[in-house]
Amino acid sequence: MPDIDIAWNEGTVGDWDALFARVPRSTLLQSFAYGRAMGRTYGHVPRLGVIGRDGKPIGLVQTLDRRMLKLFHDRQCYRGPLWLDGTIPDADTLEAVFRLLRRACPGNPLSRVNLLPELPAGAENEALLARCGFRKVGPGYRTVWLDLTRSEEAMHAGLARDWRKRLRGAEKAGLVLDVDWKADNLPWLMKREHDQAREKGFRAMTGPLAVRLRNAMVKGGGRNDGALMITALDGSTPAACWLFFRHGACATSQISWASEAGRKNGATRLVLWKAMQELKQRGVRALDLGGINPDIAPGVTEFKLGTGGEAVETVGQYR
Repeated sequence: MPDIDIAWNEGTVGDWDALFARVPRSTLLQSFAYGRAMGRTYGHVPRLGVIGRDGKPIGLVQTLDRRMLKLFHDRQCYRGPLWLDGTIPDADTLEAVFRLLRRACPGNPLSRVNLLPELPAGAENEALLARCGFRKVGPGYRTVWLDLTRSEEAMHAGLARDWRKRLRGAEKAGLVLDVDWKADNLPWLMKREHDQAREKGFRAMTGPLAVRLRNAMVKGGGRNDGALMITALDGSTPAACWLFFRHGACATSQISWASEAGRKNGATRLVLWKAMQELKQRGVRALDLGGINPDIAPGVTEFKLGTGGEAVETVGQYR
């Protein structure tokens, strides 16, 4: 039997980032920058775990821990563990890892755990988590992944026919694209995000968290391309804007906004297409387009699926 362990908070953040870069589909919520931003905003303490098999690293997992009222512990583990080099472990290794994770995140009257594993939906994985002592309490996460390792021609050919048609219309509309790799104008976008959240009845990311995450990605990360914000301008008037965060070999769509005119002239498509090109040129290999929900937001779901990406669903939320 292989020897499986999770080494918690060993090594440096640089060591973690080097391993994180080896994950083909890393998730924003497992990045250390996200953990640091959550700590500064809500008081969570990131706990970094390197998963080993026979002494060699095979995966990563980050939990966010917070002590409340000096006795009660709140622990989160969203969209992990992640596996290095695209190698998904065998069933026995997976079970050993989640038994260790259950031990590290116990569920009892003084300890609450929220786990959203980055495991595909299905009865087999549900049974695995049940054997490890986790209880399902909600649905999984659904998103669309775009492969940016393809040629630009292949990505364009992968767009749905109507998507390409609307993109061509936007390209002819005379819009000017502003590409900002530091997201300096983020407060302006957050104001529009909160306005549209109020109108449409969804929960928006708070401004302080968004700014601290941007700072962690750009300033704290020591790189000048950790956050990408692209705005389509109709003359001097913004028509659409989109924010992306880069993490490891991947990036995640975070916030998008469009005016009524921008929705009509296809500005959002033009912005996303430009982002795909920019991210690809910077070496990003995969783009997580963010959550989809065909029941609540069928239009958004259709838009994201029209990019030709791969729709995925995780196994569920557990405690």
